[in-house]
Amino acid sequence: MTSPGYVILDPGPDLRAMPDVAWHPSMVDYDKHEAYRDLAQTVDLKTRLSAGTTFATGMAKLLLKRTIRYEMIPYDIRSDRSLSGRLRFVGAALRNMAAGSMRKRHASATTSADGSRLDRHGVMVVAVPEDRVTQLEQTSAPQFAALAARRGQSNGKRAFEESRGQASRAEAQALFEQIETLLRDAGVMAASDAYLGRPARLIDVNPQINDVTDSFWRDIFPDISADQLPATAYCHRDASGGDLKAIIYLSDVGERNGPFSYVLGSNRMRISRLDDLICEVNDSNGLGTTDPQARRKFAALPARLRQKGAFGNDLTPASPISADINAGLWAIQAPKGSIVLFDTKGIHRGGMVVEGERRVITCVIG
Repeated sequence: MTSPGYVILDPGPDLRAMPDVAWHPSMVDYDKHEAYRDLAQTVDLKTRLSAGTTFATGMAKLLLKRTIRYEMIPYDIRSDRSLSGRLRFVGAALRNMAAGSMRKRHASATTSADGSRLDRHGVMVVAVPEDRVTQLEQTSAPQFAALAARRGQSNGKRAFEESRGQASRAEAQALFEQIETLLRDAGVMAASDAYLGRPARLIDVNPQINDVTDSFWRDIFPDISADQLPATAYCHRDASGGDLKAIIYLSDVGERNGPFSYVLGSNRMRISRLDDLICEVNDSNGLGTTDPQARRKFAALPARLRQKGAFGNDLTPASPISADINAGLWAIQAPKGSIVLFDTKGIHRGGMVVEGERRVITCVIG
């Protein structure tokens, strides 16, 4: 339950949750796709071998990360290269391995109204009292100042990672503690506990700034002229171990300020563990991007392995799932201080700013 002063925001009645859909490797027909078909037909043996090696290496790394539940190891431990830091990393990895499955939720059983909302939609939104927002702005100001300085001037080709910072609990303890208190008071942690079926905790804190100079969501096929982006552009499922994320808006977000968007009910999409891993591998090893070189190597993979979590850029209007996505895509326009909690394995997108600037803090919860 949320504390007094916090308000749950619901999607509009015109949105339709995604129906019961099963993921399939043929979700996108790459042999007929304009951006891939010629590449697939002209690929040579050398490229096939290179693509296969890239995929195999990526799968080996991913299986290790999933075994140790890498995303559940906090940044200050992951980034510490000292001997003591490496020992802490090994200890955290062993504890994660002993803890077993990262997700133990049951879709039919939650213990709170907020948990039920998250289970039904895959996303919940809470508006925060103004005084709590002011406190968080003050505490996070040094993190945003450092990020703004690192972003510098853009030549119109700013990548996603240039827009996101990484806070360390060891260096920003007050920020982590304030966010933890805020998430508890907003009912976010209780909803996360219910959804995951175990006690959840704050893992990482990532300040993020997006503005009109970002290009990561625009230049999806830089070598192919297109009149407009597909309606599902930048829609994706995260290449992660199935954690939750909470995005805290630190600026008012309207239609043109890059509202985070989530496809209602897409958290319930049925996908095999193998297909999920294949998608994660290609998103992690660079083959899931859409520049010409990456597409050539992706097209060289066997058809069974041509899958991505970042598949929205590749969908055509004729795809049945494209209509389902557009019917349920909630563009979350909300005031500064709103918290968006969501299942990262549902279909979502964010940060497509065409006017002004958007500031958020993205929190990993697991």
